[in-house]
Amino acid sequence: MGFLEEATPMPWGESTHHHEALKASAVEQFLQILRDHEARKDPEMLWGDEQEYALVEVGPDTSDVRLMLRANAALEQLRKRAESYKASPATCALWSPEMGNHMVEGVTKPPYGSGLDEILLVQASLAFRRRELAEVAASLSTSGWRGVVWTFANFPLLGTAAGQAPAEPATPDREDGLGSCSRFVPDEVITPHPRFLAFVANIRTRKGAKTAAFLPLAANADGKPARTQEPPSPWQLEELEDTDDPVAGRIYLDAAAFGAGSCCTQATCLCPSLSDARYLYDQLLVLAPLFLPLTASSPFWRGMIAATDTRIEAFRETWDDRTVEETRQQAPRNSRAATSPQVFLADSGPLLTKDYNDVDVAVHEPSLQRLLAAGVDARLARHVAQLFVRDPLNVFRERLELDNATVGDHWEQLQSSNWGTVRFKPPPARASNPRGEIGWRVELRTAQATDFENAAVVAIARVLAEVILEERWDLYMPISRVEQNLERSGGVGAVCQQRFFFRADFLGRGGAGGGRSPYPDTSAAPPESRETGDSVADFSLEEILFSKIGVFTRCVSFMQQRHREGKCSDDTLKLFSSYVELFRRRTRGELPTPAAWLRRRLANHPAYQGGPELPGEFVRDMATLASSLSETPRSVEAAAALEELLGDLAAFA
Repeated sequence: MGFLEEATPMPWGESTHHHEALKASAVEQFLQILRDHEARKDPEMLWGDEQEYALVEVGPDTSDVRLMLRANAALEQLRKRAESYKASPATCALWSPEMGNHMVEGVTKPPYGSGLDEILLVQASLAFRRRELAEVAASLSTSGWRGVVWTFANFPLLGTAAGQAPAEPATPDREDGLGSCSRFVPDEVITPHPRFLAFVANIRTRKGAKTAAFLPLAANADGKPARTQEPPSPWQLEELEDTDDPVAGRIYLDAAAFGAGSCCTQATCLCPSLSDARYLYDQLLVLAPLFLPLTASSPFWRGMIAATDTRIEAFRETWDDRTVEETRQQAPRNSRAATSPQVFLADSGPLLTKDYNDVDVAVHEPSLQRLLAAGVDARLARHVAQLFVRDPLNVFRERLELDNATVGDHWEQLQSSNWGTVRFKPPPARASNPRGEIGWRVELRTAQATDFENAAVVAIARVLAEVILEERWDLYMPISRVEQNLERSGGVGAVCQQRFFFRADFLGRGGAGGGRSPYPDTSAAPPESRETGDSVADFSLEEILFSKIGVFTRCVSFMQQRHREGKCSDDTLKLFSSYVELFRRRTRGELPTPAAWLRRRLANHPAYQGGPELPGEFVRDMATLASSLSETPRSVEAAAALEELLGDLAAFA
């Protein structure tokens, strides 16, 4: 989760006096990084992933299941075990803390090499990390309980009375004003690292109210919405908070832990140059909202059934630190979390002849002017300055005065506390990148249940990066359309029921590409597609990804060509094709997303009697089952469940 240096965070009231100085320092640190690495070339595409895991334990009674708040202890054991790891992605990992004290992040170490056959290592790497953490979780669990590993995006009972331990009750009226002041989530859920404890207090203090997400409540397991009311603003809640759910038909989430306490899979690719990273970032920015419905796995929140399938709304609203005035003026326009970044930033290609940045973006004007004066081009300067319109959520007392030529703490602090579906990642500063090994990177984010599913995202992201850079795709459309796609991505069954904006000419009306498709032909622009101007229309995900020259079709064609050239093995092509086939079947409704699978399992569970409440017995059974999906050999029940989720692709899992 970005910057994690040990230091003492200032209280918000004291830290505000330093915000402008820190932003000025952050600009100088970014400029130094730019000077150091602007001309670098990295011909080898190294890549890797970061997988977040949740620790869960199941108890002896049929409804005993809860988050295990022992991540600090788990990290101690994992780091000790790491001393004996062999330096290969399949037998090694770097372990880091995350927002929740039930969360651990496992990072590829060393990164995968540039050869396409490295794709064969991804699943093995994820399986190794899961086994390591599962052994540690088992050793830390309470007597009579069993620790297991969970990688669905969120844990459905977080914020319920018995949904996490060891913990005291939630403290909505905490006298010292620290922590979340949540009526649902005890502060023990937060990792005790000072960065995170300060985060949650400072978000609330800056905003002038607790953050608040109001997810639409479902009437039953299939996600059909209940009758609902429009939610109030966070500043109106004081007079409504006498009950846990003050708005009919809405699930109320009042703490940052609901969003950032969810799991995520992040795939990161090293780009050949700064220019390539900026261009790839733009193309993935268009594609990222489409990955969310493909990987939807969050239908349940706070013990209830939601009429949404992803974590996007919960993350966005529970990390929105904007004041009432900023919200009213839409400056910034969005939350700092889970929203699509608001500017394309390439310095080459179609963006030079047409500006697709069609929304007003708030920027930190002093930073913008300093960047422009230093010779940074307008698009990159605007990208950095729109990050800096946010205040630093942490100011560390010991890190106020830094050597901006060698240290990048202030830059990293502001960069890493803006969370989007894609992240443009400059190299670290000299102090943490002394040999200059780390260059310009782009990161894509999503999350699912099994290692096979997460490996599919990581492998496809890696191939997409190479294909896009080689073929120089043009996916540009107005950034407002990208934001609309993001809004559409979280609906129940969106993977095959929703339509998304995309460039019609890319899909066949003059777009590049061609060759024989490995899939049955589907119309690139069927008559029912609604034209919106600027060669943009709305399509189904199947049409966007699997038409004759659709996005994933072209990835498979690329791999087939590399196979013919002897640049990838039979096994690599077969495995990659199975990853793509998983998503093809989901877009056709032939296989469920994890969210749909969970809903179906709930509907058939003996403890579920209908309605919006989630039985603890069901969650316990799902935690037990989810952990067994990755065990070898699998039980009969686990094998049957995996076949429900993956069909005959379970043979690759």
